[in-house]
Amino acid sequence: MRLSIVSCVVLCASLFMSLPARAATTVSGFVGEYTGSIGDLTVSDTKTASKWTANSLVYINSHWLTLARGTAAFDISFSHDDTTRHFLVIRPQTSSSGAAAFMMLPGTGATSEGQANMTSISANVATSGFWAIVPEADGSDWNDDPGYSNGIDDVGFLAKVVDILTGYLNLDAKRVYISGMSNGGFMAERVACELSDRIAATAVVAGTVSSNLAKVCSPASPRPILFIAGTADPIVPYDGSRIGVESAPSAYALWETLHNCTASATTTTDLPDTADDGTTTTLSDNTGCGSGGEVRLYTVNNGGHTWPGGSQYLSESLIGKTSQDFSANSEIWSFFSAHPMP
Repeated sequence: MRLSIVSCVVLCASLFMSLPARAATTVSGFVGEYTGSIGDLTVSDTKTASKWTANSLVYINSHWLTLARGTAAFDISFSHDDTTRHFLVIRPQTSSSGAAAFMMLPGTGATSEGQANMTSISANVATSGFWAIVPEADGSDWNDDPGYSNGIDDVGFLAKVVDILTGYLNLDAKRVYISGMSNGGFMAERVACELSDRIAATAVVAGTVSSNLAKVCSPASPRPILFIAGTADPIVPYDGSRIGVESAPSAYALWETLHNCTASATTTTDLPDTADDGTTTTLSDNTGCGSGGEVRLYTVNNGGHTWPGGSQYLSESLIGKTSQDFSANSEIWSFFSAHPMP
């Protein structure tokens, strides 16, 4: 789905201040350039959070990144289709091989660092032990819609990222998960359709499904998927009132069909209204699926184009309300961790 200029302005607000320079780097005892069976990679300096403060501000890939105590970060870049692409890695300071990978795709115009900052994902890395992987689009947005191509092979790029995660960083191939916000969420969903043999589960935040993807999505082995959508989202309307985009309930129903779920098996639960923020959340969940999978939809009543539990990165007049009744990070991780690849 191609997002509007307004959307770009919205998500660009999550970017942190840029400075001119790019560090040169270390990971797993390796510094700088790497050539091997996985291909040619460049790894940046590892930045480590201070043990003296809850959060540290580090400078990586020409942007500021907030790291929670107990975490470290570095950047990996490589050439894909004659273009340099990169992704941010946030890991526990004390980590070992075989960890899970929580991939997170930024929305239109946002950087990897901006997405990590807006969601505070490093705090969850510190407490849960997974590695957060934040790839960045080439240009302003992802090539998420199979009915419209900008000529960029983002599915191939993300497949290569998975190769690096499992073949170079030694993360668990059965626990590679993908999420995304807005345009990044639509891209994550396309990956769920086309790389179901590589991705264990998917989460789409502030996104539904593009009409074109809904027509052609045919995963070889459908994997569990979760949606979080606000009923007052001004950019990706919950009711599907934007051309080329289906409603959130339609996206949920599509994946019920792909998973061969019994629609009547859906359970509906109201989450506790713990914050005085003008939002409430209803969870629809279906585990009665022939695939053995699960489909979830968190309907954030009066919620906007936002990441629950994250920052209010622009005013409510532009993007709507950010629910603080639950943490999208925690809910997504709980869902992911329950669904490793068979």
